Amino acid sequence: MRQTEVGVKVKQEVHQIQPYVQTNLHGAGVRSDVQAESDRHSPLMSVTKSNLKSDKREYWIDAVRSFACLCVLMSHSPIPSTEGGRIVLPVYNFFAVSGASILFFMISGALVLYRQQEFLLFIKKRVSRIFFPMVLWTLISLVVECFEGKAEWGDMFGKILMIPFAPQVGTYWFIYVIFGIYLLTPLLSTWLAHTSKREVEFVLGLWGITLLFPFIGDGCVKIMINFSHGYFYYFYGYLGFAVLGYYLRKYVTWMNMDWRKKVVPLGLFMVFLIVYPTNLIPHSVLQDRMALHTVILASFHFLIIKHTHFSTKMKKFVYVFAQHSFGIYLVHILVMRSVLWPILEPIEINHVIAVPLITLMTALISFLLVWVIGKVVPYSKYIVGV
Repeated sequence: MRQTEVGVKVKQEVHQIQPYVQTNLHGAGVRSDVQAESDRHSPLMSVTKSNLKSDKREYWIDAVRSFACLCVLMSHSPIPSTEGGRIVLPVYNFFAVSGASILFFMISGALVLYRQQEFLLFIKKRVSRIFFPMVLWTLISLVVECFEGKAEWGDMFGKILMIPFAPQVGTYWFIYVIFGIYLLTPLLSTWLAHTSKREVEFVLGLWGITLLFPFIGDGCVKIMINFSHGYFYYFYGYLGFAVLGYYLRKYVTWMNMDWRKKVVPLGLFMVFLIVYPTNLIPHSVLQDRMALHTVILASFHFLIIKHTHFSTKMKKFVYVFAQHSFGIYLVHILVMRSVLWPILEPIEINHVIAVPLITLMTALISFLLVWVIGKVVPYSKYIVGV
């Protein structure tokens, strides 16, 4: 008899909380059949719906990739013949350089070095998704350059033969560097899996010393040193960004940083505004990817985005944009310089407005182009990586 009374009470309590649970589930994002049907026709929802079911995905990585892609577009957008923006344009470049290809290297380290993978399978996936599209768009770009009179048809054969070994389109240099990092992934990931935080910091410290090299020689201090014969030679280069990305993902949080470290980017920016007009430090050094101040700013970009809270809509946006970012990278230079520049150059818009305008227009057009190719063209993975 007592068990029956307990059972009745449990049922009553379940009925009482059921409406509350349904209401909160609906508020938390559970959608009705009508809403689901309307979302089915949205490209944003159709692409991300299955991926957003899991909270395990780290959307901040998508956000870093999206931000880096926009910075790449910004760094390429200034029209050379446009006047104006004497102060603003260097600021744009200073900001873009610290957030462009550098962040892509760091993301690669944060992803591929974070876990050990079967090497041949890993390289096979990267070849199909990166190398084949790069070769295709290199050929397209070379043909366009010949039609525009910027290159000779007679040089085409030699350039095609060199595609596997060196970039034949200037903006594609990044792809060759990142693929070189991929080839070293088995060695690095194995070492990182069995090393300590202190040992990683020691290697990053040696690499950090090489970030002072731009200030030597042609920089602030006129000292000629042949670094290729020194012991720092093996620590110099873009590989350090991959290790740094791994380190920042695993060991560093923005919340635990001392406030004095958090104001470093602001201090660097103020120094840049003061030093740039004086030519005290060569402009090439201020905008050097391998200079210490650039790496510090890139690290702060990385950490701030890493610890930013994203709404559901923003997660959808950064996920979709990041999924298409490599394709955008491949096509953007043609969209920008063969389509937008010829249209906007006669208007002579000041750089202050032209740079963000061209950046956003290029991002939108390139995204739509890559999205359509991914939806319509068979084997689009080998064309735009999607």
